[in-house]
Amino acid sequence: MKSAVRPDGCWLEGSSGLKALCAGALTYTPTQHFEDRAIAFRKIGDAIDKSDLHLRNALLSLTPEQRFELMRRACPELKVKLSPLLADVQTEKVKPPDREPFIPDDLPEGLKAELIRYRDRLKRRHELLLKRGHSRSPRYLSELLKMPVRLARFLQAEGITSWDGMRKRDIVSFLAANPLVRPTALTRLLRAISEDKPFSERRGRYVRGRTASKPSPLQEVLSPAELDAALAGIKESRSDVEYAAAWLVGKLGMTAAAAHGLTADLLRLDETGRLVIRPAKVWVVVPKSIAKILAKIADEVAPGWSAASANEFEFIRLFDGKLPKLDDFRGDVLGGDARRLRASAVYTAMLRGNLDRVTLNQTMGVSIATITSIERHLSSDLHRKVAPELVAARNKVLRGDDGAD
Repeated sequence: MKSAVRPDGCWLEGSSGLKALCAGALTYTPTQHFEDRAIAFRKIGDAIDKSDLHLRNALLSLTPEQRFELMRRACPELKVKLSPLLADVQTEKVKPPDREPFIPDDLPEGLKAELIRYRDRLKRRHELLLKRGHSRSPRYLSELLKMPVRLARFLQAEGITSWDGMRKRDIVSFLAANPLVRPTALTRLLRAISEDKPFSERRGRYVRGRTASKPSPLQEVLSPAELDAALAGIKESRSDVEYAAAWLVGKLGMTAAAAHGLTADLLRLDETGRLVIRPAKVWVVVPKSIAKILAKIADEVAPGWSAASANEFEFIRLFDGKLPKLDDFRGDVLGGDARRLRASAVYTAMLRGNLDRVTLNQTMGVSIATITSIERHLSSDLHRKVAPELVAARNKVLRGDDGAD
């Protein structure tokens, strides 16, 4: 209201710019998790003008959900201030809490009980995947359970109160009523119901009716000259920032999503002063023309990045606000050709002699299955190279220079 009078001590009207930034983060229309956001910014605002120790203690007092809301809504200035301290108080990146899978209470007991057992199996499998180093979306479990719940609702409407009463014709009717649902979306559930072993190990066992696995589809690639021409076109028609992001896809083999969400902690200066980047698990030297662009952006969004230690800037995205949204980046900047540009980067590396699959995987992050598919573009003799010493010894024998009679 225009007639409203701000109380004394209002952060927006005070002399502290950092407190004003904290208050500004709460001026959005209240949404889901607004309470966590309000608590987080209130505690941080109280300590923002004090010492780093006070601010670190404030961060320690927040729950993981509150830290997530804090970094999600913080402006770039606050992220630069908070990121080094946040990296000290936690070992894992802030992430939204896992969404709890929902099972309606009003389902018949025969349907609900099996869904609960199925949910528990999914949770155990999810925990096992995380222990093995995999990552999953916070919506992973709820998305897996969404279709089984919809099927249970359908069966309930048909008067079926247990999974034992479900027949194949009921599944066919469900798929006919939901044409956008793929039959494979129900495979895991149906296997769990019929065998009660949805995640049993079957490797090495004979299974009746199993057909031979199909090879992965052949990846489309551009020749090195065509790839250079495509990137040159992007350089001429788009901004330097957009060209640098496209270069990461077309030359370093990063996915469009990984390039778009690149964080400042993945940039470093080596002992000789060259800019290096970590697209996957190893550091790669960046050409001077691209290094100049990336270093300029890093200086703007993450001052002090070149002298940072550990993962201080893992929360600061390099291209935040400088690139269009991810879908627009794929469609407008990359011309809807992100997958082929990335495959072409791998193909070009292979043509230059980088044929070791593990090296490509560690350097570019591309999967072994994709590498195997791209290898089919190469002539067979590239995979049959002989050591130069062996060739030289063979030639001596052929010429009779090896001292043999």
